[in-house]
Amino acid sequence: MILAVALRYWWLQRRAKWSRWQPSPERWERAHRKTGRAIYGLATGLGGAFVKLGQVLGSRGDVLPAALVEPLRGLHDRVPARPLKKLRDHVERELGKPIEDVFDEVAPEALAAASLAQVHRARLRGGAEVVLKIQYPEARRLFPIDLKSLRRAVRVARWVNRGLDLRPLVDELAHFVTLELDFTRELRSTQRIRENLAGQPSVVVPEVYEELSTGKLLVLGFLSGTPLSAIERLRARGLDLHDVARRVAELYARMIFEHGFFHGDPHPGNILVLDDGRLGLLDFGLAKELPEGFAASAAQMIAAAMAGDPERAVIAARAIGFVVADVRAPELLAMVRTLMGDYRNAGQMLQHLRRGELEIPSHFTLIARVMVILSGVSHSLVPDERIIGGALVAALAPHMAIVTRAG
Repeated sequence: MILAVALRYWWLQRRAKWSRWQPSPERWERAHRKTGRAIYGLATGLGGAFVKLGQVLGSRGDVLPAALVEPLRGLHDRVPARPLKKLRDHVERELGKPIEDVFDEVAPEALAAASLAQVHRARLRGGAEVVLKIQYPEARRLFPIDLKSLRRAVRVARWVNRGLDLRPLVDELAHFVTLELDFTRELRSTQRIRENLAGQPSVVVPEVYEELSTGKLLVLGFLSGTPLSAIERLRARGLDLHDVARRVAELYARMIFEHGFFHGDPHPGNILVLDDGRLGLLDFGLAKELPEGFAASAAQMIAAAMAGDPERAVIAARAIGFVVADVRAPELLAMVRTLMGDYRNAGQMLQHLRRGELEIPSHFTLIARVMVILSGVSHSLVPDERIIGGALVAALAPHMAIVTRAG
């Protein structure tokens, strides 16, 4: 599939150089749609890391063609699930007892399915409404095989089309999926973010039933709402999507820059607007803790860059491990503006990265990923308006005030 995609775009790019054979916009549109459908078919057929790849691409409506992204949005909450009966023995091994001893009822149809697990609604013996997040029994064994296949395919694609280099994306998947496979880590992260946000009445994090959870099974409180991936359902509810995007940005600014511990996978299927209008967060497999002082310096770096003060931006950046070659910081300013949703600087930023003029510390990598995905979420909710980028800038206003006073 990847070889076919590489050849398809190589041929269109070749034709684009010949005035007589310029491909029409409709031809590009058909190519994008065909590619999106092919990736969706590959992901749903093979599962595992291929679903995760499709989810990442499907979150990038801000930079990828709409015709390519649209088929992939289904991977955020409509991945084909497995029958519960095929997972029953696996669940009972994790529980250490029959399902009936713990639950009054477990819905046979999955609420959602993803790359590594699927979720079923259930009711505990005591009456509490919960969900079971069931990691597929073979996930840990097959992921390295999927990854090896992806790396091989990416090498072939790059050999055919030098402009199609997906190696950084595969490296990112390898790192983050390894974290997501550890449900014990996810349990602790869910509990911690729930405690951190306990004073925020507009946000809900599911309750964790630790005594019933294991490294491959999580039992969590049930949240009823509409995922951000269901744009038409959100509109049908009469919700102000500008306001939803703004609240999402404020929530992530608080987690990253105030708490220093944040939910690292904000794809649209993991953020709900609950029935009562509050935001709900799901799936904490990629939660990240920042070192002491890192969040404050990162906030000051972004605030200084957005305020047009490269000298102070460089000081803050170097304090948290950035390697910036030029004190005027064109590369740093380009990176910050790109993360805030201004993609006019994206090409410039990539050139700086390739030339080694900007090295990003590992602790900032997930922050950057979150901000990039949030830009895609913003574009999906309110196309052509950088709502989340603007709200993030507003949330960093206190740090901008610090920069202004220092100046």
